[in-house]
Amino acid sequence: MICIRGATTVTENTAEAILAATSETLQEMMKQNDCGISQIISIVFSATKDLDAVYPARAARELGITEAGLFCVQEMDVPGSLPMCIRLMMHVDVLSKGQYAAKHVYSQGAQTLRPDITNNEPAPKPTTPPTRPPEPKSKRPPRKKPPQSSIIAIAIDGPSGAGKSTVAKAVAEELGIMYVDTGAMYRAVALNCIKDGVKIKDESAVQKIMQNISIDIFYDQQGRQRVVLNGEEVTEQLHSQKVADATSVIATYSKVREYLVAIQQEIATKQSVVMDGRDIGTKVLPFAQVKIFLDATLEERARRRLLEFEAKGETATLATVINALKLRDRRDKSRANSPLMQADDAVYIKSDGVPVPQIVQQIVAELHKS
Repeated sequence: MICIRGATTVTENTAEAILAATSETLQEMMKQNDCGISQIISIVFSATKDLDAVYPARAARELGITEAGLFCVQEMDVPGSLPMCIRLMMHVDVLSKGQYAAKHVYSQGAQTLRPDITNNEPAPKPTTPPTRPPEPKSKRPPRKKPPQSSIIAIAIDGPSGAGKSTVAKAVAEELGIMYVDTGAMYRAVALNCIKDGVKIKDESAVQKIMQNISIDIFYDQQGRQRVVLNGEEVTEQLHSQKVADATSVIATYSKVREYLVAIQQEIATKQSVVMDGRDIGTKVLPFAQVKIFLDATLEERARRRLLEFEAKGETATLATVINALKLRDRRDKSRANSPLMQADDAVYIKSDGVPVPQIVQQIVAELHKS
Protein backbone atom coordinates (compact mmCIF):
# COMPACT_ATOMS: atom_id res chain seq x y z
CA MET A 1 0.00 0.00 0.00
CA ILE A 2 1.13 3.55 -0.71
CA CYS A 3 -0.28 6.91 0.32
CA ILE A 4 -0.87 9.55 -2.36
CA ARG A 5 -1.27 13.16 -1.25
CA GLY A 6 -3.32 15.77 -3.03
CA ALA A 7 -4.46 19.34 -2.39
CA THR A 8 -6.40 22.01 -4.19
CA THR A 9 -8.17 25.31 -3.49
CA VAL A 10 -11.46 26.92 -4.41
CA THR A 11 -12.53 30.54 -4.71
CA GLU A 12 -15.95 30.21 -3.10
CA ASN A 13 -17.58 28.18 -0.36
CA THR A 14 -20.24 26.44 -2.43
CA ALA A 15 -21.06 22.78 -2.85
CA GLU A 16 -20.56 23.03 -6.60
CA ALA A 17 -17.06 24.52 -6.28
CA ILE A 18 -15.92 22.13 -3.57
CA LEU A 19 -17.17 19.00 -5.32
CA ALA A 20 -15.79 20.06 -8.71
CA ALA A 21 -12.31 20.80 -7.31
CA THR A 22 -12.25 17.61 -5.24
CA SER A 23 -13.40 15.48 -8.18
CA GLU A 24 -10.77 16.98 -10.47
CA THR A 25 -8.02 16.33 -7.90
CA LEU A 26 -9.14 12.75 -7.29
CA GLN A 27 -9.17 11.97 -11.00
CA GLU A 28 -5.73 13.52 -11.47
CA MET A 29 -4.33 11.53 -8.53
CA MET A 30 -5.61 8.30 -10.07
CA LYS A 31 -4.37 9.27 -13.52
CA GLN A 32 -0.87 10.28 -12.39
CA ASN A 33 -0.49 7.07 -10.37
CA ASP A 34 -2.13 4.76 -12.90
CA CYS A 35 -4.54 3.30 -10.36
CA GLY A 36 -8.15 2.26 -10.76
CA ILE A 37 -11.05 2.71 -8.39
CA SER A 38 -10.83 -0.94 -7.26
CA GLN A 39 -7.30 -0.33 -5.91
CA ILE A 40 -8.37 2.49 -3.57
CA ILE A 41 -8.50 1.30 0.04
CA SER A 42 -9.49 4.53 1.78
CA ILE A 43 -9.36 8.31 1.37
CA VAL A 44 -8.97 10.94 4.09
CA PHE A 45 -10.27 14.41 3.24
CA SER A 46 -9.63 17.60 5.18
CA ALA A 47 -10.89 21.11 4.56
CA THR A 48 -10.04 24.46 6.10
CA LYS A 49 -12.63 25.99 8.41
CA ASP A 50 -13.84 28.41 5.75
CA LEU A 51 -15.24 25.48 3.73
CA ASP A 52 -18.40 23.91 5.12
CA ALA A 53 -20.93 23.85 2.27
CA VAL A 54 -20.53 20.12 1.62
CA TYR A 55 -18.39 17.13 2.60
CA PRO A 56 -15.59 16.74 0.01
CA ALA A 57 -16.00 12.96 0.31
CA ARG A 58 -19.24 13.21 -1.65
CA ALA A 59 -17.17 13.82 -4.77
CA ALA A 60 -15.61 10.37 -4.39
CA ARG A 61 -19.00 8.67 -4.19
CA GLU A 62 -20.14 10.56 -7.28
CA LEU A 63 -17.08 9.24 -9.13
CA GLY A 64 -18.13 5.69 -8.28
CA ILE A 65 -15.68 5.16 -5.42
CA THR A 66 -18.15 3.15 -3.36
CA GLU A 67 -16.03 0.32 -1.95
CA ALA A 68 -13.32 2.43 -0.25
CA GLY A 69 -13.63 3.89 3.24
CA LEU A 70 -14.00 7.68 3.28
CA PHE A 71 -13.28 10.06 6.15
CA CYS A 72 -13.60 13.86 6.45
CA VAL A 73 -12.11 16.18 9.06
CA GLN A 74 -12.06 19.95 9.46
CA GLU A 75 -8.63 21.50 9.94
CA MET A 76 -7.51 23.87 12.68
CA ASP A 77 -7.76 27.59 11.91
CA VAL A 78 -4.02 28.34 12.02
CA PRO A 79 -3.03 31.97 11.33
CA GLY A 80 -1.29 32.32 7.98
CA SER A 81 -2.47 28.97 6.63
CA LEU A 82 -3.67 28.61 3.05
CA PRO A 83 -7.39 29.55 2.90
CA MET A 84 -10.18 27.61 1.17
CA CYS A 85 -7.99 24.54 0.81
CA ILE A 86 -8.97 20.87 0.44
CA ARG A 87 -6.39 18.18 1.18
CA LEU A 88 -6.60 14.47 0.36
CA MET A 89 -4.69 11.37 1.42
CA MET A 90 -5.47 8.33 -0.73
CA HIS A 91 -4.38 4.86 0.41
CA VAL A 92 -3.91 2.65 -2.65
CA ASP A 93 -3.05 -1.02 -3.07
CA VAL A 94 -0.33 -1.02 -5.74
CA LEU A 95 2.20 -3.47 -4.29
CA SER A 96 1.11 -6.15 -6.71
CA LYS A 97 2.29 -3.92 -9.55
CA GLY A 98 5.70 -3.34 -7.98
CA GLN A 99 5.14 0.42 -7.71
CA TYR A 100 6.27 2.21 -4.56
CA ALA A 101 6.81 5.88 -5.51
CA ALA A 102 3.66 7.97 -5.28
CA LYS A 103 3.02 10.96 -7.56
CA HIS A 104 1.38 13.64 -5.46
CA VAL A 105 -0.97 16.22 -6.96
CA TYR A 106 -1.09 19.86 -5.83
CA SER A 107 -3.24 22.12 -8.01
CA GLN A 108 -4.72 25.63 -8.07
CA GLY A 109 -3.58 27.73 -5.10
CA ALA A 110 -2.32 24.63 -3.29
CA GLN A 111 0.71 24.61 -5.60
CA THR A 112 2.31 27.05 -3.17
CA LEU A 113 2.35 24.28 -0.54
CA ARG A 114 4.63 22.03 -2.58
CA PRO A 115 6.25 23.93 -5.45
CA ASP A 116 8.82 21.14 -5.74
CA ILE A 117 6.23 18.62 -6.98
CA THR A 118 3.55 20.69 -8.67
CA ASN A 119 4.74 19.35 -12.00
CA ASN A 120 3.90 15.90 -10.63
CA GLU A 121 7.49 14.75 -10.72
CA PRO A 122 7.67 11.47 -8.81
CA ALA A 123 10.08 10.90 -5.99
CA PRO A 124 12.94 8.50 -6.71
CA LYS A 125 11.67 4.93 -6.73
CA PRO A 126 13.22 2.74 -4.02
CA THR A 127 14.94 -0.39 -5.21
CA THR A 128 13.20 -2.58 -2.65
CA PRO A 129 9.84 -2.36 -0.86
CA PRO A 130 9.84 -0.49 2.44
CA THR A 131 10.41 -2.76 5.42
CA ARG A 132 9.52 -2.43 9.07
CA PRO A 133 12.54 -1.43 11.18
CA PRO A 134 13.65 -4.04 13.73
CA GLU A 135 12.11 -3.79 17.16
CA PRO A 136 14.49 -2.26 19.72
CA LYS A 137 15.80 -4.72 22.29
CA SER A 138 15.89 -2.38 25.27
CA LYS A 139 13.02 -2.44 27.72
CA ARG A 140 12.33 1.24 27.19
CA PRO A 141 12.97 1.99 23.51
CA PRO A 142 13.59 5.57 22.41
CA ARG A 143 10.51 7.24 20.98
CA LYS A 144 10.25 7.64 17.26
CA LYS A 145 10.32 11.21 16.04
CA PRO A 146 6.93 12.73 15.20
CA PRO A 147 6.10 13.48 11.57
CA GLN A 148 6.98 17.16 12.11
CA SER A 149 8.99 18.57 14.99
CA SER A 150 6.40 21.31 15.58
CA ILE A 151 3.55 18.83 15.98
CA ILE A 152 2.63 17.60 19.44
CA ALA A 153 1.29 14.07 19.88
CA ILE A 154 0.03 12.84 23.25
CA ALA A 155 -1.22 9.26 23.62
CA ILE A 156 -3.44 8.23 26.52
CA ASP A 157 -4.27 4.55 26.88
CA GLY A 158 -6.08 2.58 29.53
CA PRO A 159 -9.07 0.37 30.26
CA SER A 160 -12.70 1.38 29.91
CA GLY A 161 -13.84 3.81 32.60
CA ALA A 162 -10.36 4.92 33.65
CA GLY A 163 -11.17 8.54 32.76
CA LYS A 164 -9.21 8.70 29.51
CA SER A 165 -11.68 10.88 27.60
CA THR A 166 -12.18 13.33 30.46
CA VAL A 167 -8.44 13.74 30.97
CA ALA A 168 -7.64 13.85 27.25
CA LYS A 169 -10.19 16.60 26.63
CA ALA A 170 -8.82 18.62 29.54
CA VAL A 171 -5.23 18.23 28.31
CA ALA A 172 -6.22 19.30 24.80
CA GLU A 173 -7.99 22.36 26.18
CA GLU A 174 -5.01 23.22 28.39
CA LEU A 175 -2.61 23.05 25.44
CA GLY A 176 -4.98 24.48 22.82
CA ILE A 177 -4.71 21.44 20.53
CA MET A 178 -7.16 18.94 19.02
CA TYR A 179 -8.69 16.11 21.00
CA VAL A 180 -9.49 13.04 18.92
CA ASP A 181 -11.89 10.56 20.48
CA THR A 182 -10.77 7.38 18.69
CA GLY A 183 -13.25 5.32 20.66
CA ALA A 184 -16.09 7.25 19.04
CA MET A 185 -14.90 6.03 15.65
CA TYR A 186 -15.13 2.38 16.76
CA ARG A 187 -18.51 3.05 18.34
CA ALA A 188 -19.69 4.56 15.06
CA VAL A 189 -18.79 1.33 13.25
CA ALA A 190 -20.64 -0.67 15.92
CA LEU A 191 -23.67 1.61 15.63
CA ASN A 192 -23.66 1.13 11.86
CA CYS A 193 -23.75 -2.64 12.36
CA ILE A 194 -26.67 -2.35 14.78
CA LYS A 195 -28.63 -0.04 12.48
CA ASP A 196 -28.07 -2.33 9.48
CA GLY A 197 -28.86 -5.51 11.40
CA VAL A 198 -25.37 -6.92 10.88
CA LYS A 199 -24.44 -9.73 13.24
CA ILE A 200 -21.69 -8.31 15.44
CA LYS A 201 -19.90 -11.65 15.81
CA ASP A 202 -19.84 -12.24 12.05
CA GLU A 203 -16.43 -10.75 11.21
CA SER A 204 -16.84 -11.19 7.45
CA ALA A 205 -20.18 -9.35 7.53
CA VAL A 206 -18.70 -6.48 9.54
CA GLN A 207 -15.74 -6.34 7.18
CA LYS A 208 -18.14 -6.09 4.24
CA ILE A 209 -19.93 -2.99 5.57
CA MET A 210 -16.55 -1.30 6.07
CA GLN A 211 -16.39 -1.01 2.28
CA ASN A 212 -19.27 1.46 2.23
CA ILE A 213 -19.11 3.18 5.61
CA SER A 214 -18.45 6.93 5.84
CA ILE A 215 -17.33 8.45 9.16
CA ASP A 216 -16.79 12.19 9.53
CA ILE A 217 -15.85 14.26 12.58
CA PHE A 218 -16.22 17.97 13.15
CA TYR A 219 -16.14 20.31 16.11
CA ASP A 220 -19.06 22.48 17.15
CA GLN A 221 -18.83 26.05 18.42
CA GLN A 222 -18.12 24.79 21.93
CA GLY A 223 -15.18 22.76 20.62
CA ARG A 224 -16.91 19.41 21.17
CA GLN A 225 -16.23 16.57 18.77
CA ARG A 226 -19.27 15.49 16.80
CA VAL A 227 -19.50 12.30 14.75
CA VAL A 228 -21.34 11.93 11.44
CA LEU A 229 -22.09 8.39 10.28
CA ASN A 230 -23.12 8.03 6.63
CA GLY A 231 -24.38 11.62 6.61
CA GLU A 232 -26.25 11.40 9.94
CA GLU A 233 -25.05 13.15 13.11
CA VAL A 234 -24.96 10.31 15.66
CA THR A 235 -22.83 11.60 18.55
CA GLU A 236 -25.54 11.15 21.17
CA GLN A 237 -26.27 7.60 20.02
CA LEU A 238 -22.75 6.31 20.63
CA HIS A 239 -22.77 5.88 24.40
CA SER A 240 -25.48 3.30 25.09
CA GLN A 241 -24.57 -0.01 26.70
CA LYS A 242 -25.70 -1.84 23.55
CA VAL A 243 -23.24 0.13 21.42
CA ALA A 244 -20.50 -0.31 24.04
CA ASP A 245 -20.97 -4.09 24.05
CA ALA A 246 -20.90 -4.25 20.25
CA THR A 247 -17.82 -2.03 20.11
CA SER A 248 -15.79 -4.38 22.30
CA VAL A 249 -16.41 -7.11 19.71
CA ILE A 250 -15.86 -5.26 16.43
CA ALA A 251 -12.75 -3.55 17.83
CA THR A 252 -10.99 -6.92 17.75
CA TYR A 253 -11.38 -7.24 13.97
CA SER A 254 -8.19 -6.47 12.07
CA LYS A 255 -9.85 -4.81 9.05
CA VAL A 256 -11.80 -2.43 11.28
CA ARG A 257 -8.66 -1.46 13.18
CA GLU A 258 -6.56 -1.06 10.03
CA TYR A 259 -9.13 1.28 8.50
CA LEU A 260 -9.53 3.47 11.58
CA VAL A 261 -5.84 3.51 12.56
CA ALA A 262 -4.93 4.82 9.09
CA ILE A 263 -7.40 7.67 9.56
CA GLN A 264 -6.14 8.48 13.07
CA GLN A 265 -2.52 8.52 11.96
CA GLU A 266 -3.33 10.81 9.06
CA ILE A 267 -4.99 13.32 11.41
CA ALA A 268 -1.87 13.32 13.61
CA THR A 269 0.41 14.17 10.67
CA LYS A 270 -1.48 17.42 10.06
CA GLN A 271 -1.92 18.91 13.53
CA SER A 272 -1.13 18.53 17.21
CA VAL A 273 -3.41 16.03 18.90
CA VAL A 274 -4.32 14.29 22.11
CA MET A 275 -5.71 10.83 21.41
CA ASP A 276 -7.09 8.32 23.87
CA GLY A 277 -7.81 4.65 23.37
CA ARG A 278 -6.28 1.27 24.04
CA ASP A 279 -3.45 1.06 21.49
CA ILE A 280 -2.59 4.70 20.86
CA GLY A 281 0.91 4.60 22.33
CA THR A 282 1.72 1.14 21.02
CA LYS A 283 0.14 1.21 17.57
CA VAL A 284 -1.45 4.48 16.46
CA LEU A 285 1.05 7.08 17.70
CA PRO A 286 4.29 5.24 18.50
CA PHE A 287 6.09 8.56 17.88
CA ALA A 288 4.10 10.46 20.56
CA GLN A 289 6.20 12.76 22.73
CA VAL A 290 4.11 11.77 25.75
CA LYS A 291 2.53 8.39 26.41
CA ILE A 292 0.26 7.87 29.39
CA PHE A 293 -1.34 4.70 30.71
CA LEU A 294 -4.31 5.85 32.80
CA ASP A 295 -5.76 3.27 35.15
CA ALA A 296 -8.24 2.93 38.02
CA THR A 297 -9.62 0.12 40.15
CA LEU A 298 -12.46 -1.93 38.71
CA GLU A 299 -14.89 -0.65 41.36
CA GLU A 300 -14.04 2.98 40.66
CA ARG A 301 -14.38 2.50 36.91
CA ALA A 302 -17.76 0.83 37.37
CA ARG A 303 -18.96 3.64 39.62
CA ARG A 304 -18.03 6.25 37.01
CA ARG A 305 -19.70 4.33 34.20
CA LEU A 306 -22.88 3.86 36.28
CA LEU A 307 -23.06 7.62 36.85
CA GLU A 308 -22.78 8.16 33.09
CA PHE A 309 -25.69 5.79 32.45
CA GLU A 310 -27.84 7.43 35.14
CA ALA A 311 -27.14 10.89 33.69
CA LYS A 312 -28.55 9.68 30.37
CA GLY A 313 -31.61 8.15 32.02
CA GLU A 314 -30.46 4.56 31.46
CA THR A 315 -30.96 1.92 34.12
CA ALA A 316 -28.19 -0.41 35.27
CA THR A 317 -26.86 -1.93 38.46
CA LEU A 318 -23.33 -1.71 39.78
CA ALA A 319 -22.97 -5.49 39.54
CA THR A 320 -24.06 -5.45 35.88
CA VAL A 321 -21.58 -2.70 35.03
CA ILE A 322 -18.75 -4.50 36.85
CA ASN A 323 -19.43 -7.69 34.89
CA ALA A 324 -19.54 -5.74 31.61
CA LEU A 325 -16.20 -4.08 32.40
CA LYS A 326 -14.62 -7.43 33.28
CA LEU A 327 -15.73 -8.83 29.94
CA ARG A 328 -14.48 -5.73 28.09
CA ASP A 329 -11.11 -5.91 29.87
CA ARG A 330 -10.72 -9.57 28.97
CA ARG A 331 -11.49 -8.91 25.30
CA ASP A 332 -9.24 -5.87 25.11
CA LYS A 333 -6.26 -7.58 26.71
CA SER A 334 -6.56 -10.91 24.88
CA ARG A 335 -7.29 -9.80 21.31
CA ALA A 336 -4.62 -10.77 18.80
CA ASN A 337 -4.56 -7.40 17.04
CA SER A 338 -3.30 -4.46 19.15
CA PRO A 339 -4.28 -5.68 22.63
CA LEU A 340 -4.63 -3.28 25.53
CA MET A 341 -1.20 -2.92 27.11
CA GLN A 342 1.04 -0.25 28.54
CA ALA A 343 3.73 0.99 26.14
CA ASP A 344 7.26 0.45 27.44
CA ASP A 345 7.91 4.19 27.54
CA ALA A 346 4.50 5.20 28.93
CA VAL A 347 3.98 6.87 32.30
CA TYR A 348 1.55 4.98 34.56
CA ILE A 349 -1.06 7.10 36.36
CA LYS A 350 -3.73 5.73 38.68
CA SER A 351 -6.71 8.08 38.72
CA ASP A 352 -8.56 6.87 41.84
CA GLY A 353 -9.23 9.90 44.03
CA VAL A 354 -6.98 12.18 41.97
CA PRO A 355 -8.57 15.42 40.67
CA VAL A 356 -8.55 15.78 36.89
CA PRO A 357 -6.64 19.11 36.98
CA GLN A 358 -3.83 17.41 38.90
CA ILE A 359 -3.55 14.64 36.30
CA VAL A 360 -3.59 17.24 33.51
CA GLN A 361 -0.71 19.15 35.08
CA GLN A 362 1.27 15.91 35.44
CA ILE A 363 0.81 15.17 31.75
CA VAL A 364 1.74 18.72 30.74
CA ALA A 365 4.86 18.43 32.91
CA GLU A 366 5.77 15.22 31.05
CA LEU A 367 5.43 17.10 27.76
CA HIS A 368 7.85 19.78 28.96
CA LYS A 369 10.36 17.03 29.83
CA SER A 370 10.24 15.47 26.37
